Amino acid sequence: MIRPIAFPILLTAALAVATAAWQPASGDVPAVGIEQEPRHRLVFANDFVRVLDVFLPALYVSQNHTHVYDNVAVTILSGIEGLQGQARIGFAGYSRGGYTHVITNPNNAPMRFIAVELRAPDRGSGDGEPQPNHVTVLGNSKVRISRVKLNPGETIPAHLHVAGYVSVVVRGGEGPGIWKWHPASEPSASVAAGKQALEFVEVEPR
Repeated sequence: MIRPIAFPILLTAALAVATAAWQPASGDVPAVGIEQEPRHRLVFANDFVRVLDVFLPALYVSQNHTHVYDNVAVTILSGIEGLQGQARIGFAGYSRGGYTHVITNPNNAPMRFIAVELRAPDRGSGDGEPQPNHVTVLGNSKVRISRVKLNPGETIPAHLHVAGYVSVVVRGGEGPGIWKWHPASEPSASVAAGKQALEFVEVEPR
């Protein structure tokens, strides 16, 4: 089961959506690998992560499929219109690997997730410094998930991430769902929000 974490004030609502969308599969239904599920598109892989773009049309029921790796699913489209649906965009849910399930989108609008599978940490040298505008929403032995929010015109100065990570835009910037792998110790240029607010999630395997 995917277990949304993100912001406590909306946790109950997020769990309700997750329960409806992510269902354990019947043991007598043959499972396929995640790459064979038609709506799970593998878009990147290296020694540290795999990235899948998951798009579920309205009322879609997936094939029974298996997740081998621990993973983080970042919500890009919630399937729900209005303020309630907008509030759920950017939720990041961590799940331990080794499970098989069926996903159902019970809504009349599509759902989309960027799923980051965690293979191994990419660690550079040094201890790392707290990054500006970063809020850690989950930290455990497998992953650190951070949420970054910039108001219009706000800028994060150039900085350095010691560990490799995947960034996923959820609002503003180049557009929701744009992701990028950042290798360990790669200098990060300054990040500016421009005329619109910018929000993204960072997923760092540990």
